[in-house]
Amino acid sequence: MPIGLYRVNGVSMSPGLAPGDYVVTLKRWRSRYCVGDIVVAQHPHYGRIIKRICKIQPDGMLWLEGTHPDSTSSKKMGLLRRELIQGRVIHSFSQDTR
Repeated sequence: MPIGLYRVNGVSMSPGLAPGDYVVTLKRWRSRYCVGDIVVAQHPHYGRIIKRICKIQPDGMLWLEGTHPDSTSSKKMGLLRRELIQGRVIHSFSQDTR
């Protein structure tokens, strides 16, 4: 079960995840993702992204969206293959100590 650690760079998932926060992901080889899961994916055109799964198509393609109103969603990015998911976010934390 690979565990990943990623730094949040954009505002796509704010206010829940802010730039500079970190997320811990878990990937199981036969992982079943669910609507509502926050995932890290390697998009072929947008690079590494953090988004929420909003729809799962019958063919297994995923519709992803951010929580911020200005976030880029699958409407612009297109559906994403399940194989491009690097892991489901299982924990997040901020380095902000204020």
